[in-house]
Amino acid sequence: MTAVQEKWWTKPVSHRIGAGFLAAALFTFFCHRYDVVQDDAVISMVYAKNFAAGDGLVFNLGQRVEGYTNFLWVVLLAIPHAIGVDAIVTARICGVLSAIALLFLSWRLSSAVSSRPRDWIHLATPCLLATNGALAFWTLSGMETTTFAMVIAAAALRYLRTGRLDAGTGLLFGISALIRPEGSMFFALTVLHQVFHHVIRERPVQLRTLLRASNAGVLCFACLVVPHILFRWLYYGFFLPNTFYAKTGISITYLTHGLRYTGGFLASYGLYGLLPFAALLLIRRHHTRGKVTYLALLTAAYGIYVTLVGGDALAENRLFVPILALLMAPFTEAVRVMLLRMMSQRHAGLAQVAITAATMAFSVVAADAGLLHARDANVAHNAKLETLADYIRSEGGTDLIASTAVGIPRYRTQANVLDLVGLTDSMVAHHPVRLPGIRDDHILSHYNTEYVLGQAPDLFMFVAGSKPTTPAGRSLFLSRRFRRNYYTTYLQGEFPVFLRRDSLEVSSEEIFPDGRFVELYVEALSTRQADPGSARDLLRRSIGLSPPDFAEPHYWLGRLYFDENQIKAAENHFRDAVTIDDHSVMALAHIAFIEMSTSRADSAIVHATRAQRLAPNSLYCNYTLGRALIAAQRFEDAVAVLQRAASLGGTQQDYCLYWLGVAALASDDVAGARRAWTRLLEISPGNDAATRALALLGA
Repeated sequence: MTAVQEKWWTKPVSHRIGAGFLAAALFTFFCHRYDVVQDDAVISMVYAKNFAAGDGLVFNLGQRVEGYTNFLWVVLLAIPHAIGVDAIVTARICGVLSAIALLFLSWRLSSAVSSRPRDWIHLATPCLLATNGALAFWTLSGMETTTFAMVIAAAALRYLRTGRLDAGTGLLFGISALIRPEGSMFFALTVLHQVFHHVIRERPVQLRTLLRASNAGVLCFACLVVPHILFRWLYYGFFLPNTFYAKTGISITYLTHGLRYTGGFLASYGLYGLLPFAALLLIRRHHTRGKVTYLALLTAAYGIYVTLVGGDALAENRLFVPILALLMAPFTEAVRVMLLRMMSQRHAGLAQVAITAATMAFSVVAADAGLLHARDANVAHNAKLETLADYIRSEGGTDLIASTAVGIPRYRTQANVLDLVGLTDSMVAHHPVRLPGIRDDHILSHYNTEYVLGQAPDLFMFVAGSKPTTPAGRSLFLSRRFRRNYYTTYLQGEFPVFLRRDSLEVSSEEIFPDGRFVELYVEALSTRQADPGSARDLLRRSIGLSPPDFAEPHYWLGRLYFDENQIKAAENHFRDAVTIDDHSVMALAHIAFIEMSTSRADSAIVHATRAQRLAPNSLYCNYTLGRALIAAQRFEDAVAVLQRAASLGGTQQDYCLYWLGVAALASDDVAGARRAWTRLLEISPGNDAATRALALLGA
């Protein structure tokens, strides 16, 4: 060790503590910035909750389906459920503790692959991890992601330090395999590396000795993993999790998704592929070759696996978090070696600090917008599911719902939840039925429409609202039983769900032979805001191909004309929709609004009342009825309806409050009018109409 190195290392407090505080501060900031709980985490908590209650490792009571891939995580989460502690908070605390341990292990990994393990510059590795948005995003998600990454890093570190697959290494890999099945792959790659590395570098006698010494590691791994596999087969009837059958397949769709997923990761955190290849600089070095080839084998094989399985349905690089530390440790060492070859040690240290800072900044800038978008989308998504759970709890007769997002509704209610894509349903996962015309363009591509409708759910929910994004959702519109027995209603404001009608019109199934009309319909909804003209053309083509009882394209055509103030054309399409389906809620409400605006108050009240009865929680339906009642000079009735509308929230709440004030004033309730307009100014400061109205009242 040189004098300069001694100088750096003899002052460990300033460097270790400084780097530690920097990493902790940065990581805390990014965890807070991207903080959101995932609905998929709640799926695991459903299993843990039922297990703690003595109902078994099941999602819906009485149905043995392994809809999770994190056995040990589920078992651990059963503990807070059993003792009455908040399981979501517990899971998030475990995620934070695991991430802290991972930061420390990343430093030790960086030291382990270095020819100078005590060099201070290895502290750069935890700093790189601390600004990794994917790690921060998944730390507080409630999922097992960071815990799995921590155990993999610990197992890899032990293998690098011992040079063999001893009992401790086998135990750690066994634990990782119980947390996620991919742990078995990391173990197999470790065995492969040990064999081939020593076949090349060691004499056969030494290899046999090494393999005998590895028996303990293999035995420890097998003692943990084999009983779990047997349990899975005896309890669930399959050797692999149900999610494996629901998600995997061989098609160009999976490869396309996988390449896009891996490319996105490399663009955000891999310096466009430069970071993974940094290890190649170290393979030529005798002292680090074996260790670097091991980490390169793990990361390369795992990256290929993630690509082939199609990546992940969840956003923001979840599947790559387990190898972040394995990638960044050799990167730090490679940069150190490269710089030392180019300049003096002092200047190399300063240059490495600059490169590390630049890499940290790059990962933040490249990923921040996507992470914020994913956070906000998940917050809105969870809010919808909480609203659905509130509705189910308030409606005593809701026993079965069907959705592609199943965690929060099942966890928060007593209702069973049918998973449309089959993650927690074995029939959909093992017996999918493709329908003609429905594109296989989603990683969650399994569905069985006749089976799902045969279960007669009380309610269907699409994550994207009225627009089904998965093949499972789009295929439902081919079913006459779905089109005639379910209608769109709205929960709290304008959150659409498909509710079963009081009187079922169709009992037998009839599947429309061509799903192209659904694909055109969905494409139109996707483009209607950006390109209304194209959306109209797509809807007309959809109508030309669709069954005669499909009213939705007619409503949306009317909506496009309505938004462009072409009222006559809009009314014609709305009436076409109602003629086809008298449960077309929003078509009824828009007809009422048009009639109210053209002095047809009595007819408007009839249509608005029917819309409001079909969707009592719709802000727009209540608002339209209130406006129609004002037009008919039924002011006291209008006040009651508009108060209900204003309580629902939503983008049109300001209109509700303004007209509530108008109705209250017309009913001689000056105080009520003042309250409504004051509330309007609170949520919409500077609103001219409310300001003028309050001025007239002398406020």
